[in-house]
Amino acid sequence: MKTTLPLIFLVLCYCLVVLPAQAFAATLSLTPASGTFNKSCSFSVDVILNTGGVGADGTDVYLLYDISRVTATNIATGHLYSDYSGTNIDNQAGKVAVSGVSSDSAYNGTGTFATISFVVKDTGPTGVTQIKFDFDTNYKSKVSD
Repeated sequence: MKTTLPLIFLVLCYCLVVLPAQAFAATLSLTPASGTFNKSCSFSVDVILNTGGVGADGTDVYLLYDISRVTATNIATGHLYSDYSGTNIDNQAGKVAVSGVSSDSAYNGTGTFATISFVVKDTGPTGVTQIKFDFDTNYKSKVSD
């Protein structure tokens, strides 16, 4: 009995500490992750959703970009959800928003959530720029369940 108690305690600690750290979480990524583009050149960026093995019944994506260098021209929604209820390009603020939701069954897997098309401005400065996710879990209007 004396040796069983420490063993039970170790198993309990493992279950409380290690297993929650291995929880699956959905991830979003951009493809291509980088590239070289000339002025007046068009390019597209795929927003890839990986649900991490868990069903997702909706996803909201907010992207930010430098309006002095690129212009967003189109949003082509993917086929992961039955309804893409909101798509918006704001070239004044440098923001793209895409929202998708499933009314019938949750999506589980990895796939293209949306494809965003851009054009490099003729008048834009040369150098490096970023297209990045606008995400902050501490700012509740940027996170939705």
